[in-house]
Amino acid sequence: MNFSDPVERPKSLTDLAVARIRTAIVTGPLQFGQALSESALAGMLGMSKTPVREALLRLRLEGLVVIHPQRGSFVFQLDEAEVVHLCQFRAMVECEALADAMQHRHAELLRALDAALDDMAAAYAQADHGSFARLDTEFHNALVENCDNRFLKTAFELVSAQITALRYRLPVANDQVTHCQDNHRIVVDAIRQRDTLRAQAILREHIGSTRDAYLVACRGTVVPRDAAVVSS
Repeated sequence: MNFSDPVERPKSLTDLAVARIRTAIVTGPLQFGQALSESALAGMLGMSKTPVREALLRLRLEGLVVIHPQRGSFVFQLDEAEVVHLCQFRAMVECEALADAMQHRHAELLRALDAALDDMAAAYAQADHGSFARLDTEFHNALVENCDNRFLKTAFELVSAQITALRYRLPVANDQVTHCQDNHRIVVDAIRQRDTLRAQAILREHIGSTRDAYLVACRGTVVPRDAAVVSS
């Protein structure tokens, strides 16, 4: 398990523990459903159990940790029905956020998406899998970040960490990568043409196409993200 990747300067030991454990859950060293020992995590992070315990409580609010009384803390795990529901929820929020962003921050939205597309293409060409995954997340986050509806933003925050964790565990499928990148470009083209309905339709189809891949990820039958580049 690697907790040594650099993060932004934390304000406290709890912030540091949150950042390290979140990264380990999202990127895969900590697996879905894995038990989380406060003592073991504290030892790996070089701190006492108190900030680790506080970090797990905060990560529970992000949906990344589940705490069972008398049993302990575990990395979240979704069943098949929950994956389907998550994809439905994500499509509703992102599509509504897209329409709102097109209305209120059209130019800013396009700049963010164009930049993400260019950087994703460069990362993919260089086989920079970590950067590609981060930029893929930034592409979808930009749809919500540029909307003017704080309730949509709050709703998205409830599931964004889980979505990112699933994204890092997608199986290898080069044709899926091409299909997803094409969908990204079509969405951006529709936004550029101010065709809200088309942009929403392509985005909804794009999100729906990842559902089966997410189901595979939740069963644990996946190839680690550092072995291939995948888009969601």
